[in-house]
Amino acid sequence: MNVDGKAKHLRRMSAAIFRQLFIYFLLVLLAATIMFPFVFMFVNSFIGADEFQRFYGGLQRGLNGLNPLHLVPEWIAFSGYHEVFLAQPDYLMRLWRSLFISGSILGGQMIVAILGAYAFACFRFPGRKVIFFCIIALMMMPLQVTLVPNFIVLDRLGLIGSYYAVILPGVFSAFGVFLLRQAMLSIPTALFEAARIDGAGSWRSLWRVCLPNSKPGLSALIILSFADSWNMVEQPLVFLQDPLRFPLSVFLTQINTMRPDIGFVAGILSILPALLLFLYFKDEMVQGIEYSVIK
Repeated sequence: MNVDGKAKHLRRMSAAIFRQLFIYFLLVLLAATIMFPFVFMFVNSFIGADEFQRFYGGLQRGLNGLNPLHLVPEWIAFSGYHEVFLAQPDYLMRLWRSLFISGSILGGQMIVAILGAYAFACFRFPGRKVIFFCIIALMMMPLQVTLVPNFIVLDRLGLIGSYYAVILPGVFSAFGVFLLRQAMLSIPTALFEAARIDGAGSWRSLWRVCLPNSKPGLSALIILSFADSWNMVEQPLVFLQDPLRFPLSVFLTQINTMRPDIGFVAGILSILPALLLFLYFKDEMVQGIEYSVIK
């Protein structure tokens, strides 16, 4: 290789290294931007009530009353955690109430979504495409559009004020059917044909072939469905009406006026279940969403 060739090779290597470093810099910057609110909330959960009042006491007057961001506590205090986990059982009761609502919605939605998606993905029947188009149309409707019809139906059924009013609309969500149907379409048809040759019927094909090969879609549905029901605010406010029955998600919207000094700790409490679920299913979730896009 002559001198000019070596110089061109070095320039290409330098340009490639520079591009790689620039990409790494952007990724680190993006990751830091995303993680900053969580780190900020975690660090400030260890400040006491007096320190909170000095640095964040002006929050109720708006952002103009906010002091510069306080990133390092003067004294590490566990008073907020003691208040939330030990002194006042009301916060943990709201946590268990949220877990009950979210778990009930998730369990019911899994049953409805599995059966509905299996029908749309593996069977041919009249009106299949029209019905699935209607499901997609329902999925695109904003929540605010469906609140009034749901309220009228639930009121006629006498369910307003009970947890059934929040759980039932979530169970029959159209999103789960759509997501699992896309995941099931990615299963090779040869597997179903082999199962039929072995004498497997529709139910056995569902349990032995379809579900084991739909684990990424199921994992994605578990995380997304749980996160959606865990963060519900409008539905409990409209359907439950009794503040004593509100879940943790509604309490977090009111905490700045009720107990702002424990807001950071309550935020940590609220993200833990969804975060642990995501860390357990994160790889399958990414693969399941990829299937839904491909198909």
